[in-house]
Parts: sequence; structure tokens; C-alpha cells
Amino acid sequence: MPNLRSLLNLRVIAGVICVALAAAVYFGEWIEVSSNGGYSVAALRNRYLAAEQFLDRFDIRVESSDGLSLLDELPPTSDTVLIASSRQSLSQRRVETLMQWVQGGGRLIVFAGDYWDPDAGSSGDKLLDDIGVRLLEAEEFVDDAEIPDMPAFEDLVERLSNQNSCRTGNHTARISLVGEEQDITTSMDTSGFLDFQGDYEYSYAANAAGPQLLYVEVGDGAMVVLTSLWMWTNRQIHCHDHAHLLRWLTDDRPVLWWLFNTEMQSLPSLLWKQYPVLVAGVGIWIALWAWRSGRRVQRIPALPDPARRELTEHIDGVGRFYWQQNAADRLLQPLRRLVLRGGEPSDEVVAALASRSGIDAKRVRWALTESVGNDSGSFLTATKVLFDLSKLNG
Repeated sequence: MPNLRSLLNLRVIAGVICVALAAAVYFGEWIEVSSNGGYSVAALRNRYLAAEQFLDRFDIRVESSDGLSLLDELPPTSDTVLIASSRQSLSQRRVETLMQWVQGGGRLIVFAGDYWDPDAGSSGDKLLDDIGVRLLEAEEFVDDAEIPDMPAFEDLVERLSNQNSCRTGNHTARISLVGEEQDITTSMDTSGFLDFQGDYEYSYAANAAGPQLLYVEVGDGAMVVLTSLWMWTNRQIHCHDHAHLLRWLTDDRPVLWWLFNTEMQSLPSLLWKQYPVLVAGVGIWIALWAWRSGRRVQRIPALPDPARRELTEHIDGVGRFYWQQNAADRLLQPLRRLVLRGGEPSDEVVAALASRSGIDAKRVRWALTESVGNDSGSFLTATKVLFDLSKLNG
């Protein structure tokens, strides 16, 4: 009976293995090992999650809003609104309503993401254009060799370099806050600076590139304008005094409304929001019609080879992943290698490229060597400079 004997042997072997495993578990020494599992799914979806959790410790409730609904029904003027996206699609009516809310006592925090166009006399950002705030490229400031004529108030700011380990040098700025015994240090952008041409009282914070933060008093409220919000992302909120600055701007108010994606919603989304029953009815009617007349519908021919479209989607997905992981510098590496042809950005190479292209040598070196972080303005500026330099090799 060879089959029965083999079966018995397998059972004996399985039993021995089970006993050995049980003994190892019972008599073995358990050791706890901590490992970094990376960002959670929530942190990957919300780049400002750490900032929200930080404010929650100080009893500042953070409410996130996606879309334009918050601007149609603004919160009480005792709250703070932070707009973390472009405002190009805001209508003049919404801009005026938002300004009335600020004048009534609200506090608005925004970032300037669009450079001032002197030919058009506008940046396209109606909100900042109306109060007289302009974002200028840093090279214009370097040519002037001094900060524009802007009065320095005691509440905010003096320039600084050499602070902390997260980011140092020309990026840092020291800010003097009202009620604080010690100045705080923040790390800000260097690709541009803010200029104010309005009639309101204001204060500013600057680094070597120029003013990076404006605190504009509008009526009974205030508007805070920054060159970027990257200092409050999950990767940067712990650096310098970034978290402390955010708390100081919101500490005297119970709620911070963090507004994302102020771009215009698509027509299907608007229809579904306003007329859900009607849209559902039309969808059911179309489905029934397609089911009833399906036999008489001509068969759709096969689509052409989608390989090109799939490759494009793959490239787009890789780019979005690097951007979300704050690794935008990796997207610039191919252009940098193309410009340098495998060499190093030495002083001679930089000088030669600057001479041939007509671009300032400091700007050439910045585009070839400096990190752009996760700031869209810096990334676009560096890409444009590298693209212009790459044409010299053509």
C-alpha cells in the first residue's frame, strides 16, 4: 500500500513542522522593531495634512474645501480663509465679494503664482491686481541692487541668511512678530519677489531676493500674500519656524478654511450639482434606449493602436508622482544633462553659456544647480532657462 504509506509520511512531516513552529513562537524572544513606512495614504492625498494636525493641537479647527462653493457662502469674518490654488478663473463678482469679506474683518491668506506682465499691465490674478500686489522676477530685483522703496514696520521683518539645517542662505528671512520676544526664521522663494503699489497700510518680510511676504491691512481685516506655500507642506512644515508662522497667522481665530481647487467646475459637475434628479432621469432613459435598440446599432470598429496614448499617460503619471513626492528636480535632470553634455557646471562652463545665450550667469548657475523644491513658479522659470540653453547645442 504505497499510497497510504506516503500519505502517513506527509502527515508526520507536517506535524513535526507545526510543532517546531509552535515551539519557536512560544520559546522565541520577541523584539519590537520600528520601521518607516513612508507617508500614509491621507498624507499623499493632502500635502498640507501635517499643518492641519499641528493647528488642531492649538484648538484651531481646520476645514478643507474643494471647489468654489465656499466663496459663494463665505464663513464668518472671525475666521481665516487660505486659498491654496490658482485664482485665474475667479469672476469679478467673486473677487469683489471676497474683498468685502476681508474689509469686514476677515483674514485671507493667498500666494502669488502669476508674474506681473508689464505689457498687459496685469498678472491675470484679479484679486492681487485690484489691491496693487505684483509678483516680479528676481532678476529685475538684482538689477536694481536694492529692495524697492517699501517702509519697514516693526511688526514684520528684516532680511537674513544662514539659519537652520532645512534650507539656508539666500532663501531664509527673519520675521519679527507682534507679541513675540524672539524673531522667527522662515525659508522662502528666490525666483521672484513681491511689490506693492496699493494705498493700504502694509508690512513685509524679505530675503536676499526681495519681499516674500506682504501683510496688507484692508479695512477691518487683512490679506497675507506669500510667494509660495511650500513651507507648509508635509515635507517642510517642521523646518525652521514654518509651523510657528502658520499658528501666529491663525492663532487668534477659531477656524481656518483651507480652500483647494478654485478652478471652474465642468459642465457635467455643475448640472449634477444643480439638477441631480433630472440628470439621473436622462441617464436612465439613455440606458433604456441603448438597451432596446442595441441590436440595430452598428458594431463600432476597433480603435487604432493606443500605444502612443498609453506612453503619454505613463509619462504624465511619472511626472505627477515626482511632483507629489517633492522631487521636481528629477524632472529637470534630462535638460541639465543636455545642456552640460555630461560635464560639470564649472565657472568656465557657466560663463560660456551665459555669454552665448545672453542670460545672466547667476541665473544660468541657479537653473543648472539649485533645487526648485515643489514651487511651480521656480520650476517653470528653471525649465524656460534650461530650454533656452539647450537650443545652443542644437
